[in-house]
Amino acid sequence: MRQQLVQLLYKVSTSAALDDGYIELAEQLIVNTIIDGLNTARASIWLLNSDNSQCHCQLLLDKTNGEPDQSLILTRANFPAYFSALDTQRVIIANNAHTDPATSEFSEHYLTPLSINSMLDAPLRFKGKMIGIFCCEHTGSFRQWEDDECTFLSGLADLYGRALSAQESRLVKQQLEVANRYLEERVIERTNTLQKTLEELTGTQEKLIESEKMAALGNLVAGVAHEVNTPIGIAVTANSSATDNLKQLNQQLENNTLSKNSLMTMLAHIDECLTISSSNLDRAAALICNFKQTAVDQSSLDISTVMLNDYLANTIHSLTPLTRSHQVITTIECDNTLSLVTVSGALSQIIMNLVSNSCVHGFKDRTNNQINIVVHVDTQQNTYTLRYSDNGHGMSANVLQNVFEPFFTTTRGNGGSGLGMAIVYNLATQALQGDVKIHSQPEQGITVTFTFPLSLS
Repeated sequence: MRQQLVQLLYKVSTSAALDDGYIELAEQLIVNTIIDGLNTARASIWLLNSDNSQCHCQLLLDKTNGEPDQSLILTRANFPAYFSALDTQRVIIANNAHTDPATSEFSEHYLTPLSINSMLDAPLRFKGKMIGIFCCEHTGSFRQWEDDECTFLSGLADLYGRALSAQESRLVKQQLEVANRYLEERVIERTNTLQKTLEELTGTQEKLIESEKMAALGNLVAGVAHEVNTPIGIAVTANSSATDNLKQLNQQLENNTLSKNSLMTMLAHIDECLTISSSNLDRAAALICNFKQTAVDQSSLDISTVMLNDYLANTIHSLTPLTRSHQVITTIECDNTLSLVTVSGALSQIIMNLVSNSCVHGFKDRTNNQINIVVHVDTQQNTYTLRYSDNGHGMSANVLQNVFEPFFTTTRGNGGSGLGMAIVYNLATQALQGDVKIHSQPEQGITVTFTFPLSLS
């Protein structure tokens, strides 16, 4: 191939217009290169339709006739020989376009009016399919097309395929960018919707948790009120009896009928009444004190310092009405000197919910019920483990799997809200910054193990 044609091919192959994805610039470059390289006046690009039944002029440059008509369309029905040659030949070489079998169909209505005597056409193929042609038309004397000229035109046809690939890549990239923008907008929209829904659910959950806490506190109030009524009632009766004896004593003194034996008997009775009254009032005072502390802790999530053993004992004591009605014996194993910096209200709420669950679910229709609370300290990890266990009915695998899920309950319709154990989990993992695990089998009780830091900051 002549050096001039090699240089032109190289110039086109290294041009940015070929790979920037804008096919119009590549077409202009290639058609101008055909005219310059083959020294001809007319060159054009024709593209086939989807069924190869016709092709239309995509770009036509004519240096002699100014602005040529670019709305030309060739149909297979009108030019069957030409289309047949396109289907089978790598290059159509028509040195005499008027007599060549492939191009003679154009002689009367196309070649002669435009003084075209020779044609050199190269089919365009893209992804293995013919999509159009490069057409080089020579005016003036007949021209003998040389082999290097045919090779040159075929090389440009291959480069056009590269430009089409670049255009396809650009369009795909644009489509991906549009799709990504759409997806980003959808993600943002969905995220905002989910965030709003989450905020609403969080607000609802907080309200339900507060409602559950108040309900638990209400049950505790009712139980304590019932429990306090007994010692106060006994104290009132004892005081009434002592008052009656004092009246009798005064009456006998006024009538001078008081004997030593009668005096001793009345004083002994009054002393007994005062002892009974005092002990029962102390018992009522202790219940009220424990209840007051629990009530304060229930409504507060402030960090405070507590002696754990005493705190657990007070919490369990405040639940005496509940545990007594279910014949529950509760034991606590904890170092008497263990001091914590923790959220005591959350801790008492956890214990109250666990004891309530044991009594309502675990100890239903059972006797000899037991609850054990064991505390171990890990000084190396600066944590302590609180293990709560009972000897109740236990849980099936399905119940155990869902026990911490909000609103999951086995007593729906019988007063169960399904929030008790969810509250236990949330308080343990969030308020107390700890971890919780539960183990159970049917008829073998439950064991709930908590791991908490010794000091919360």
